[in-house]
Amino acid sequence: MHHHQILRDSHRPESSDKERATSLITEHDDESAASTQQSRIEAEVFTELMGPERYGRVRGYGVGVTPTQLSEVSRYTQHAAADAQDSRVRRLEAEIQEIRQSRAAEMEEMRQSRAEMQAMRGQIDRLTSLLEMLLAHQAPVETTARHVETTTTIRLQIDIILFLLYSYIYLYYS
Repeated sequence: MHHHQILRDSHRPESSDKERATSLITEHDDESAASTQQSRIEAEVFTELMGPERYGRVRGYGVGVTPTQLSEVSRYTQHAAADAQDSRVRRLEAEIQEIRQSRAAEMEEMRQSRAEMQAMRGQIDRLTSLLEMLLAHQAPVETTARHVETTTTIRLQIDIILFLLYSYIYLYYS
């Protein structure tokens, strides 16, 4: 039996066959550089090494593999890939939904914080006006250095309290 006949029956190229295939491709490659001719040449070399197509067999897959079996494997693979993609899409959609819900909760929390901050600002404004009225309606006392110092100290303390309140509101709601 000829060496190539054994190769066709076993469908397993040996190292000498690989060298022969490489030399054949190189020979044909030198003849033409066009890609369509290259593909045709490679197909011819493959046919020469593996033998011609035969009804009910698939070249390169060994004895017993039929085109029907190969197409079933292909369909199974396609279905498995489609199922994997569907699963990934469902997972991503669930993640998107979680992000939307999280964002909605954050927005609601921000609305509540804004309302609380406005209420606190209103309270601070009322306290400020009450303190200013208190200072304005103090009983007139003789203007002494002590009185000026006390009034200045009270106003400075009010300014510090207001600064601290506004700082707290800013830090709390930022």
